[in-house]
Amino acid sequence: MRVRRIVAATFRTTLFTVLAVLTLGGLGLAGARVTAAQGHLEHTPYDPASAGDADMDLLPTGAGARPARPKTFVVAVILGTSATVATDAMGPYEVFARSPRFSVYTVARDPGPAPTQGAPSIVPDHTFSDVDAHAELAPDVVVVPAVDDPSGIVEQDTRDWVAQQHARGARILSVCAGAMLMAETGLLDGRTATSHWSRLSSLRAAHPETRWVAGQRFVRDGTITTTAGITSGIPGALSVIEDLAGADEAGTVGAQVGYPGWSPDAPTAIPVQSWALADWPFGLNTLLPWGRPTIGIQLQDGDGEIDTAALFEVYANSAAARTVALNDTGVVHTAHGMTLLTLTEPDAPSVDIRLRPGVHGPSGRAGFDGALEYLADVSGATTARSAAKMIDYPVSSLNLGTKATSARTPVLAATAVLLAIGVGLVPGIDRRSRRRFRRPGVE
Repeated sequence: MRVRRIVAATFRTTLFTVLAVLTLGGLGLAGARVTAAQGHLEHTPYDPASAGDADMDLLPTGAGARPARPKTFVVAVILGTSATVATDAMGPYEVFARSPRFSVYTVARDPGPAPTQGAPSIVPDHTFSDVDAHAELAPDVVVVPAVDDPSGIVEQDTRDWVAQQHARGARILSVCAGAMLMAETGLLDGRTATSHWSRLSSLRAAHPETRWVAGQRFVRDGTITTTAGITSGIPGALSVIEDLAGADEAGTVGAQVGYPGWSPDAPTAIPVQSWALADWPFGLNTLLPWGRPTIGIQLQDGDGEIDTAALFEVYANSAAARTVALNDTGVVHTAHGMTLLTLTEPDAPSVDIRLRPGVHGPSGRAGFDGALEYLADVSGATTARSAAKMIDYPVSSLNLGTKATSARTPVLAATAVLLAIGVGLVPGIDRRSRRRFRRPGVE
């Protein structure tokens, strides 16, 4: 009898644990799917044929849409066929576009809008075939951002085009996890390279032929430069300007974009990062997205690429809110000519907060400084510091305050745990109820 009771108790405990874990896992999986779905921003369909002749030039239409200026270094910023990390493309784009010594354009396999992760879709200026057919568009520099599926067949043409451009003498700037696509091309074989800190372990396992290093903002090996996480593409691009146009030109552009701590002679060493308990806001926000505010980011022609990317990127890497891009026409031309697609007001969901790219936060800063300070102000310093770590952005000069993280995620986490406990207890409650009603004299 005693053994039977022990077996029964063990079974009940196991059943409780399994049901509770499955409930928590199911909630987390559902939440992650919601977060991922909301990370692909929708835009209002745009039909040039029905917009009238005055609007026919709003979207680039292939070769000639952005001709390279004579006697400049030509930069091609790739947009993946699978979703591209926005800042990986938009950060270097603005850096190069600020210099009169460089001509910059976006390029993709297809002419249609290229999706991004957590930011507006970008309409490429050219396709690979456009560039191949026009000698004046041949790039001196190719920027390779991170994409959703770097090793998949969907990016085969991208990998081939990068390899072809390098073979004809182009320099390559690989940003963040763009190194994953680069590794698949074989161009990093026998070289020293870096990538986002969260990718280095898997890259070492999958591509031991490359010497992967941590704790470096960027690594230059011959004509290939690879960078650490997301915002590191900005100093990476400045280093390429220094290589091609000199330290004075890099210093001028660097002063304009204001990346913390950067100068032509600044060390490239950065802290070695890894996942830590302090990153719990990102994890909980990702797995428990319910009740997050929706932020409408109102874009206008002439907005800076880095200012624009910053707002979307800090929320994509904190999951503290859902973002939607808004504009009256659904088409935005940034300060240096990048074309973004947004929702118009009639197509937009209800928003809780409206923001504009530019100055934010208690210090009145723009770009990533202001975006992170604003995030700290509304969601807490822990959330902002975790987001900064995800995008590899220095925060020592920022005013992130001491405000605790928003109560939404801890409350949701506690609710999820209580729900899981409740589900786990259901079989025991049901068993006791059936026993009670089987007792003699119980109606």
